[in-house]
Amino acid sequence: MLRSMTGYGEAVVETEDFVLGLDVRTFNHRFLKLSCKIPEEIVYVQNELEDTLRKRLVRGSVSLTVRFEPRHYCDLYEVDTDVVKKYAGALRKLNEDLGADGEIRAQDLLLLPGAIRSEENPVLGKDRVVPAAIEAAKRALDAVAEMRETEGRNLKEELRQRSASLDARIATVKAAAPGTLEESFHRLEERIRKLLGDQANTLRSEDVVKEAAILAERADVAEEIARLESHLEQFHEALESTSPVGRKLEFIVQEMLRESNTMGSKVANSKLNRHIVEIKAEVDRLKEQVLNIE
Repeated sequence: MLRSMTGYGEAVVETEDFVLGLDVRTFNHRFLKLSCKIPEEIVYVQNELEDTLRKRLVRGSVSLTVRFEPRHYCDLYEVDTDVVKKYAGALRKLNEDLGADGEIRAQDLLLLPGAIRSEENPVLGKDRVVPAAIEAAKRALDAVAEMRETEGRNLKEELRQRSASLDARIATVKAAAPGTLEESFHRLEERIRKLLGDQANTLRSEDVVKEAAILAERADVAEEIARLESHLEQFHEALESTSPVGRKLEFIVQEMLRESNTMGSKVANSKLNRHIVEIKAEVDRLKEQVLNIE
């Protein structure tokens, strides 16, 4: 199924100890690019969340944001009472030595290094937070997938219409090309005779015709048309694929653009050139749209 790379999903998991919210935003990108914003106190969930994202997403720029709120914030940390008591004792002795009577407040002591063991999470550890984070990520990714698939169906319909228009324009050029090639041959033959003037009588007629044929052949776009038709057929097949085909479609469209540019450089007939310009414009529109596909 064709999927867009644009999507959004969010989920919230609530437990008796904490509330964990998570949202995922995805945008266009050539490769898979992950960006995570996770609260420092549960940063250990990052690897598990990134693994979950990689299992579900093939490419795109992915922004993941986690919000975490303990029910009882003090439960998140462990106070090292021995360290706090030592700080308090040291401050009391310092007050005595200085003859000061400064107030010793517990909230000030807790700000001192080592008073709180923030690197350890004795209550809200990995065993409870990680499963909740993964569950939230999976639910958010389900919403992302639904949005990307809906957008993908719309893109597929538009690409079908664009490719059908391109097919019609290629058919027009294919039908007109032989006539314009013959016209180019006669025009070149006449120009050669005019340029040679009186000297044209010294040349054999078949030599003039041969030279004109060589020049006219350089304006032949039959090969480019055949390759364009082949690329368009591959494009249609890719649209029906059940696997991610964004990169493949980008490559096919790039090859279409190459062939249409070659046709434009070879054809001098103004009427035919207008059709080729329209082909190039249609291919450019396809190129813009396939950049949105996973």
